[in-house]
Amino acid sequence: MSSSIDPLCVEESRRSASLHAYELLDAPREQDFDDIAHMASRICGTPMAVVNLVDTHRQFFLAEVGLGVRETPLETSFCGHAILEDDVLVIPDAQRDPRFDGNPLIHGTPGLRFYAGAVLKTPDGEAIGTMCVLDTKPRHLSEQQIDMLRFLARQAMTQMELRRSIATRDRLLAEARAAEARRRDLVQEMAHRMKNLLSMVQAIATQTLRQSATMEDGRQAIAQRLAALARAQDILTQADHEAANVCAVVAATIEPHQTRDGRIRLDGPDTLLTSQQALGLSLAIHELATNAAKYGALSNEDGTIDVAWTSDDEAFVFDWIERGGPAVLAPQRRGFGSKLIERIVASYFNGEGRIDFAPTGIQFKLVGRADHGALSR
Repeated sequence: MSSSIDPLCVEESRRSASLHAYELLDAPREQDFDDIAHMASRICGTPMAVVNLVDTHRQFFLAEVGLGVRETPLETSFCGHAILEDDVLVIPDAQRDPRFDGNPLIHGTPGLRFYAGAVLKTPDGEAIGTMCVLDTKPRHLSEQQIDMLRFLARQAMTQMELRRSIATRDRLLAEARAAEARRRDLVQEMAHRMKNLLSMVQAIATQTLRQSATMEDGRQAIAQRLAALARAQDILTQADHEAANVCAVVAATIEPHQTRDGRIRLDGPDTLLTSQQALGLSLAIHELATNAAKYGALSNEDGTIDVAWTSDDEAFVFDWIERGGPAVLAPQRRGFGSKLIERIVASYFNGEGRIDFAPTGIQFKLVGRADHGALSR
């Protein structure tokens, strides 16, 4: 079965879209349009005049003289016929016009007989309404009066175009102000983030060098820790700079340490972390993975690591559990890496972090909050 689109429906939809673009349907009365309606009534000598917008199912009066209403149904209107004309529709006596047989506006109250309407046309030529005058008795208009009706229709369109231009200007100004506000916020946020990042880098460099046996050991440790920060920063850059998905952060940080047989297993839901939380968690995972490669579950062929996390409105919980590596002995002195994991990173989550040197393998648990509220503000 084939179907076709009614070209009249398409044309009417286009006309209605042009009308709605002015955003004047149901607008409050304005003196400029009222003045145009009063002028039309005086020039044509009619008791009624309307600046009328014709929608698909109703007509709305931007201004009216002598009617006392703001809209009427389209089915009984004169203007529904007028917008089909190229110029001006004049009906000297509607009772003698077969198009209006049975029309309650003519044969009932108010008993309209005369109508003349000049079409309101957009710059694109779409008919969206009329400048019309009405009377309860038959009459004729002179050519001069009809010319003035055309003129007033153009004046009404000029006022409508002016309002649309003003609305467009105001919208563009508001968008520009909003864009400028976003730019200022971004600059402030980037400055704040850069300050935090530089502070983190300074702390890493200072503490690493302080606790390294040689300058070469310190240099390598700093380079590895900064590389972990860079990977996390890459994720933030690819996202929106304000948040990163924990799955991406964990996977990117683990990737340099992952074995061919996949002995590091990841399990956890998608959830967003703030930029500071993402950087901190990335550093913690790097420290744990580096230690596992040197002394723990990744230092032999049998060890495994389970990395798991959960997140809800109440808490963010992150677990690192090593198994199958060499027997673990608790260190006599905690290094910077342990302090970084337990204290600094935990502070980003407003929580607590704890490393457990269990004989079967190192375990780390972080309990805090993923600050979803900060991301939505």
